[in-house]
Amino acid sequence: YRCYAGWAAKLQGKHIPVDGEMMCYTRHEPVGVVGQIIPWNFPLLMQAWKLGPALATGCTVVMKTSEKTPLSALAICRLIQEVGYPKGVVNIVSGFG
Repeated sequence: YRCYAGWAAKLQGKHIPVDGEMMCYTRHEPVGVVGQIIPWNFPLLMQAWKLGPALATGCTVVMKTSEKTPLSALAICRLIQEVGYPKGVVNIVSGFG
């Protein structure tokens, strides 16, 4: 998560110099909702690889966990809730399917 935490400060727009009376700039914006599927093997590592970049760039997450390892995702979700993220930023879907 430490690697992805730095992205929040580094993702910013840039001003591109052009000739004349025009202005040119770029603006980075969140994509929106990110759907993530977590397999049964290495669930905490896979969550870190997927949650970190999505949250650092301002996206919301809908995460489908494996039916064999749902508790690790729910524990991380509880920590996210304790930190103070608003409701609906990280959504966990557990079960078969």
